[in-house]
Amino acid sequence: MQGHGGPIPPPSYNERSVVVCGTAGGVGTSVVSALLAEYRAAASLHGASWWVDAAGNDGDVHQRLRATGDEALLRTAAGTGLLPAPEAAITDVVAHTWRFGAIPVVDAGARPLTALPELCSPELADVTPVLVVGPRPDLLNRSREVFSEWDHAGVLRRTIVVICCQVPTLNHQALTGMLTDAVTGQVAGVIGLDYEPVLGAGTALDSAAQQRFSPATRLAIQELAAVTVRR
Repeated sequence: MQGHGGPIPPPSYNERSVVVCGTAGGVGTSVVSALLAEYRAAASLHGASWWVDAAGNDGDVHQRLRATGDEALLRTAAGTGLLPAPEAAITDVVAHTWRFGAIPVVDAGARPLTALPELCSPELADVTPVLVVGPRPDLLNRSREVFSEWDHAGVLRRTIVVICCQVPTLNHQALTGMLTDAVTGQVAGVIGLDYEPVLGAGTALDSAAQQRFSPATRLAIQELAAVTVRR
């Protein structure tokens, strides 16, 4: 990421830029990334916290957040900037936000292997990767290759894993425990996000809706925010 005077450095905030990838579609990547950006906006960064839609598909999270503005830059009540960029390279997206003095949380969709070369690049060395995994046997089996490739590339050790339960009747505790035990020591952190009825309803995710989150959901988002700051 080159500026007129050389590489573009990240803005001087404690919060790191984040790239969120799902190991499969439908595991909650967009929601996790948007809620992290929203939390940062409300808690510390305000308008400098941007959620970037680089998932490459037609999502509705920006509508659920009740964002307003133009197509290039939307705003939510918390002040989160939303920059839809479905075809842009992750590196270019991050550089663009840094030029505006913003700290992005990039929704990279279910493309963890496609995103891996960029996450290995020196330009994104300061970025924290987040892998979102669903605690179902089929999804865990499909994620094996992702974990293996990220580990081989040296990216896994700086990665935060979010185990996100999307189904209310799923007894995921045993699978979550197994996955946590398997990756502990290989990753930078593991966060468990239990099923949240407000999220599961598929309706608004604005500030009023977020106030109805369970204490466990709020704590999980706070923990994710805490492990994505500079030490």
